[in-house]
Amino acid sequence: MVITVAALTVIGFYLRTRVVGDLALDGNLFSNYLDYLMAISQGDLGITTGTGQPVFDEILTVFPATLELCFSAFILSILIGVPIGTVAGMQRGSSLDSTIMGISLFIFSIPVFWLASLVMMYFALNWNWLPVTGRLNLLYEIDSVTGFMLIDTLISDNPHSQDAFYDALKHLLLPTIVLATVPTTEVIRQMRNHVSDVMKQKYIKAAASKGLSKTQIILRHVLRNAIPNMIPHLGLQFSTVLTTAMVTEAVFSWPGIGRWLINSIYQQDHAAIQGGMLTVAIFVVTANVLTEILTVVIHPIRRKELYAQH
Repeated sequence: MVITVAALTVIGFYLRTRVVGDLALDGNLFSNYLDYLMAISQGDLGITTGTGQPVFDEILTVFPATLELCFSAFILSILIGVPIGTVAGMQRGSSLDSTIMGISLFIFSIPVFWLASLVMMYFALNWNWLPVTGRLNLLYEIDSVTGFMLIDTLISDNPHSQDAFYDALKHLLLPTIVLATVPTTEVIRQMRNHVSDVMKQKYIKAAASKGLSKTQIILRHVLRNAIPNMIPHLGLQFSTVLTTAMVTEAVFSWPGIGRWLINSIYQQDHAAIQGGMLTVAIFVVTANVLTEILTVVIHPIRRKELYAQH
């Protein structure tokens, strides 16, 4: 990931000096590259050719919509994947386990864009249960404060803010479900493997011999030892959610950074492309670093491994 970010900065430096031409060369190449990195650290990502606005300002406008969608899908994948994966791990090798893993594999193999189109056709067009595109009905006028529509509707002074909140939830539901499908299947698979490993440990048999119920064993021992091992995988799944969101946003016309990047590609807006990709890459690296730190903090075994290296 770090190599990817470094490569993107080099590509961005080349585009701005040779293609876009908004970065003047003065002195040797290395010093110019350092100046470019300094400019990036200060939020200078160039000017978009489409609107003439700074790239950084446009990213601040569209990125919260992507984060809202990604956080919703990520939370949904955990809420669904952890319990199902736990059941599959407790019953490993059974017909129930085979059924869960078979369904997970089938869902994992479905292309996101095809699933999104299918969901839109049935839930929005045929049955008219949920809205098709956008984040909010145009009838509601909600001022953007945080960029997160659910939060903005809750803190808004608009007399219809409560109705706007439920409308925003309905707009968020379909893209969240579609975006959560792939990470949910991965959470189920990883949780199944970790629970299965924990169930083989001697302290689980000791807990059962003490007369603890199955529920007590799961809550006190199984989940307590399986979930910390899941944290690094959850960081990877959030990265998957963030990158898959670009396709989901394009299908549902979700005004996030994915749709914005696709429009920039069509317009051949090099400054916007390199700025948007760099932002996504930095956020992915940050998410993975935070999950590694969290794992070391709450996982005693990983903490001992870290101390042993020093």
